[in-house]
Order: sequence, then structure tokens, then C-alpha cells
Amino acid sequence: MSPELHISLSNLQSNIQFFQRMITKNTELSAVVKSDAYGLGIAKIVPEIERCGVRSFFTATISEAIKVRRYSRASEIFTLNGFDFLKSNLYREHNITPIINNILEAQKFIEIFNQTQKVAIQLNTGMNRLGLDKQSLLKNIDIIKLLPLNLILSHLACADDTSNKENTAQKDLFINLCQTLPNIRQSLSASHGALLGNDFHFDMVRPGIGLYGGIRNNELKEVIQIKVPVLQDFIIDKNMQVGYNFTYKAKHKIKAATLAMGYADGLPRTLSNIGKLFYENIPCPIIGRISMDLVTVDISNLPKTPKYLCVFSPEYQVDDFAKDCRTISHEVLVNLGERVTRVYSK
Repeated sequence: MSPELHISLSNLQSNIQFFQRMITKNTELSAVVKSDAYGLGIAKIVPEIERCGVRSFFTATISEAIKVRRYSRASEIFTLNGFDFLKSNLYREHNITPIINNILEAQKFIEIFNQTQKVAIQLNTGMNRLGLDKQSLLKNIDIIKLLPLNLILSHLACADDTSNKENTAQKDLFINLCQTLPNIRQSLSASHGALLGNDFHFDMVRPGIGLYGGIRNNELKEVIQIKVPVLQDFIIDKNMQVGYNFTYKAKHKIKAATLAMGYADGLPRTLSNIGKLFYENIPCPIIGRISMDLVTVDISNLPKTPKYLCVFSPEYQVDDFAKDCRTISHEVLVNLGERVTRVYSK
């Protein structure tokens, strides 16, 4: 028995429509599907997104892009992590658009493709992660203008903090740098950036985690639920202990259950003795240490032993779970292991 990741394609569609309503008719909605569509499965997720009218996808690597191409024959697919020029033949063979992040990549692209392959460029507007900064761009502007660009993009560092002044500073720098380049499509915002308003939308927005229910927002629906099978139930008397190193000791008699999910499946050990699973809206506290394959919880408040418990509830969503794990929703989704069976529903 293994946990099941239930993925609602209808709620995914609803979230896509939310972003489509938010942007103006002149702004394109694309989708970020890197890391196997955030762990939800490119094979099912990409065709579903495409059915909603999305025609541009972003991956991290060329190998991810090729997998997306298998399920989307006509879309535009970008690789965010740069131009892997040692695999240049794959970009042409699969019609993939690399995103240039530095001058070496630009030079290699011109040397290999000249004007025969489309390309995008990323600008570093302050995040200092990938892309050309102002100095590199201006110093090498003659080289950059030889690129057959079809998209200029950057990435906001603080978009999840709506009041942070760095968002506006990055936007203004992006506008300034774009003025030195050809008048082509521009894109600054991913999911959180899109929520900042029209001034941040430009010609394209690139939501990822927002599509998959990882942002807590009244208009975005939960896309996933994890159902964890109960393997065994038992009584724990007062002063009995549970789990590795006996980190839990019962203060009174309780009813407990052990379930088939552990840190190998994406249930972090940081939730040991502080996390919870759910039966409908009833929380069942995790007791003892989470092990590789198993977790034990207190089910004393339940009317009977259930067949499974859930990781989320309507009041406790992916974003809440991530905060309890001291991480973000993105990490929660991509860490769900291969043993977690993906189950799709309309």
C-alpha cells in the first residue's frame, strides 16, 4: 500500500482561467512546467494546460523541454537554465528555444545557429542568480543585437512580498534595460508577480506554482490532495513511547495509527511530533519521529479507524503545510516521491 496524490484537473483548469481573467487581452499566459510539472506529471498536465489555450511552456533544462515536446507538438518551449551548447543539435531537432543567460552562451549560439534558430534572453535585474546584468548587457550590446530574439525576460526576487519596494525597483530596471534591445515580447512575472497587478504583466506572465494550488488565495483552488493508507491501529497506554529514540511519550491512554508515508515519500522529518494529518477536518497529530516509510498519528478523536488520512484539509492547504515544514509550496510538490501514486480526476 502506498500514498496517493490526487490531482484535480478541473481545479487546475479553474486556476488557469483565473490567471487568464486577470491579464489583459494583449498579455499572453504561459505556464512553467519544470521538474515534471512540479511533480504532478508532464504527460497529464501539459496537454491539460494546452487545452485551456496556453501555447508557451517553460522548463529548466533541455531534457525537460524534450519531454514536454512529446505531449505538445506545436507549442513554444523555453529552457530557463540557459543554452546547453554541447547539446545544440537537440534544440533544432525538437524546436526548443534556449534562454541566453551570459555572453558565452550568446557567442556560442551565434557561432552555431547564426540567424536560423529563435532564442530568448534573460536580464539580471537584481536577483543575481541568472541573466545578463546592466554592465554586461551594455558592454556586449553589439553581440546581443546579433541574436534573433523573440523574448526578453527577468525574474522578481520578492514578488511574494507585495509591499516590498524591490519589486518596483526591478520592474523599473527591466523597463530601462529593455529599451536598449529590440522591441519584442517582454516578461517579468511568474505566479506571485502576476498577482502584483497589470504594471507587472508586460507581454507575458509565467505562472507555475499558482496553477498547481501552491498559493493561498481565495480565487485559486486546491489542485492536489494526498491520501495516506492506514496500515495498523493500536492502543498506547500512559507512559508508553513511540518511534525512533522514543521522542514521544504518552501522557495518557490514546488510540494511534501507523500510515504508509514517510520522508522518502515527501513527508519531512521536521513535522515529527508537531505536524498533523486529517480525517475530513479533524486533525490527527503526528506522534514520534517520521521514519523513511511510515508515520504514526493520534486518532483518539476519530469515531472509528479510517482507511486513510489526508495531508491537507480545506482549512489547511499546501501553503500552510509548507510553512509548518519551514519551506515553500514548490519544494513540497517536487519532493513527493515516486512511490506516491498519481491519480488524476476531472
